[in-house]
Amino acid sequence: MSIVAALLLPLVMAQSSAVPTGAVAERFSQCVAMTEQNAERAYEEAMAWAAETQSVYAYRCAAMALIAQNRYDDGATRLQSLASAVNPENTGLRAALWSQAGNAWLLAREPGNARSNFTRAITALQADPQQLPDLLIDRARAYAMERDWRPAEEDLSRSLDIRPDNALALRLRAAARMNQRSYELAEADARAAIRLEPTNQENTLVLGDIRESVRIGAPFERN
Repeated sequence: MSIVAALLLPLVMAQSSAVPTGAVAERFSQCVAMTEQNAERAYEEAMAWAAETQSVYAYRCAAMALIAQNRYDDGATRLQSLASAVNPENTGLRAALWSQAGNAWLLAREPGNARSNFTRAITALQADPQQLPDLLIDRARAYAMERDWRPAEEDLSRSLDIRPDNALALRLRAAARMNQRSYELAEADARAAIRLEPTNQENTLVLGDIRESVRIGAPFERN
């Protein structure tokens, strides 16, 4: 999956108010598609669109074009500023933008900034818990990047309470528990992930890491 495609995933989880309609939707779709082919041109066209209409989706596409150019910090900063400028009543769009900003900060290896954006998105969607699992997983990834394993585990457990059959959350929680030396719980999570996704090698690798941790008596770190 490309970087820009990954950043569009929040559209799936967000409320319908986050998704453009009509002519705006078509133009936004075309702009995002262009970021895959020619990110520099997509940025120029998005900014021209923004100058014409002041559309939030024009600015959003411009930010995504920056990310497609590996300018992660610039794109993330624009997305989080855009989220703050959106009408507070449009919680779906604000949450989607903060989520995208958080993922861009992860690409920039800035987990603190990522975590704060995911927290804003989670807070915006608290009234609709079914929207939270992916955001909680993303914030757990930020905590893990900071090697802050306990809150990572807590976020993953919250996510699994809402959506139990999520192999990614189970695999990440297994790693978080391994790093806290909770090897039995970690192995149970890894085995559950393997049952859900038996062909995903990442699940098998995590189980191997846990077994190696037990053997050496300390959390195993893969190079």
